[in-house]
Amino acid sequence: MPAARITRLTESDWAQFADLRLRALTDTFGTSDQQYLTEARFTQTDWQRRLRDHAHFVVALAGQPAGMVAAYQQSTETAYVYSLWLDPDARGRGLGRRLVAAALDWARRRGVLTATLRMAPDNAAARTVYEGLGFTEVPTGGAAGEVVMRLTLR
Repeated sequence: MPAARITRLTESDWAQFADLRLRALTDTFGTSDQQYLTEARFTQTDWQRRLRDHAHFVVALAGQPAGMVAAYQQSTETAYVYSLWLDPDARGRGLGRRLVAAALDWARRRGVLTATLRMAPDNAAARTVYEGLGFTEVPTGGAAGEVVMRLTLR
């Protein structure tokens, strides 16, 4: 397996981010999904704003983007982790765990106390990643069809 490199994207990486995000949406939902249709119309400014407002991390294999995760600080105490995705060829190599760990490290450096996320209840691979990092399911749960998980960072 080629060495994996995880980096945080900046506004200047907007084109790479746009390509990777649209790949992720296509793989997950297809090109007729409303979220894909909305984001496919984003301008350079839209992509740069998203990179400015939230922390986006990408994993590259042999120099090619193969996955991503995002996080943002909801409050002084809470960060929200979202949009974990790996290219199908990159799955099963522990890269999801490394991506989420990068987002959690970012949150810790910002002094955040708790990280939360939502996931589909049938996504066993994601659950394994999250639980392996210490996330636990919040009993109250989220909206219908999703699981909410939480991790205390300190």
